[in-house]
Order: sequence, then C-alpha cells, then structure tokens
Amino acid sequence: MIHGDEADVAAELEQRYRELALARLRAAPSEEPDEDANGNRFCLDCGESIPADRVTAVHAVRCVTCATRRERLARQRAPG
Repeated sequence: MIHGDEADVAAELEQRYRELALARLRAAPSEEPDEDANGNRFCLDCGESIPADRVTAVHAVRCVTCATRRERLARQRAPG
C-alpha cells in the first residue's frame, strides 16, 4: 500500500507505471538492430544514426521520426 499525501501517491503510481512500461518494452520481442562494428546503431527504416542515449533508454532500432510515424500508423489501424 502506498502512503502519503495525494501528490506523493500520484508520483509513486506514475513511477510504477513508467517502470512497468519500460519493463514491457525491454521484454517484448525486438527486431535485430542494425549496428556497425563500433556499436553504432542505425534506424531500420531510414538508416539514420540513432543517438546512444535513445538506444540505452529504449533499446531503439528506429530513430524518433520513424518510430513516431510507425506508432501513429498503428494507432490509425487499431480497431476502436
């Protein structure tokens, strides 16, 4: 059980949801990254270099632009 005032409870819940979301992303089957011999990673869609911070944070295989485009298309195609 979470204790504290409403702001503390909200912050704790937000942190838990964020950690769960990141865990799901890390556990999900991923596509094989396109990396060079130095460990630099490149977007599977456009071939642009992916910043190391993004790779570390979300194990990215796509640049922000291409990932955003794919997410937008997936939302448009989703039933609902």
